[in-house]
Amino acid sequence: MIFTSHSRVLGVSLAASILLFSACAPLPPDGSAGNSLPSATTAPVAAAKPQSASKRSAQVNASGVPGEQRIDVGGANGYHTAVTITPPKQVCDLDAFADGVQYGYAYTWNRLVMEQAREGGKTTTPPPQQFDPSTIRLQDEQYKIVWNGDQRVNACASDGYLIGRIVGTHRAYVDLKGGGS
Repeated sequence: MIFTSHSRVLGVSLAASILLFSACAPLPPDGSAGNSLPSATTAPVAAAKPQSASKRSAQVNASGVPGEQRIDVGGANGYHTAVTITPPKQVCDLDAFADGVQYGYAYTWNRLVMEQAREGGKTTTPPPQQFDPSTIRLQDEQYKIVWNGDQRVNACASDGYLIGRIVGTHRAYVDLKGGGS
């Protein structure tokens, strides 16, 4: 039973990764990404998240790839931890990535802890603490893909959030299983 739930988590993570990376819109090969953006004369899209200056800072190496990020997960109540993760090079919105990591990590952690509790006395250690469910915020609506014609106007944010959810889900699984084994 444990093997089935673990393989299910890994299978879902793998499937989500494949779908995400196959859905990413590539930039034009000639570097004219600015030319592919909608012009100012087109109607504004109301659902698009306003692009503000990034609140998160990350060290960027010579190739332009962000360095490690320390992302706090959890609130004042319940379990709280900080994870250090290096975003993949295709992440261009670090705030959206961090939001995705926070959700994926906390949700997966709580789900795995509940599965362990349901399995009963198979472990000798007490179950780990859970994150306060009120602090786990699904932000799919905020980061959903917004189209303007055939162009995605929020590709950076939506891709960053989805990649963050996958990375957070994987990291929670590794941290919980690595710490509990």
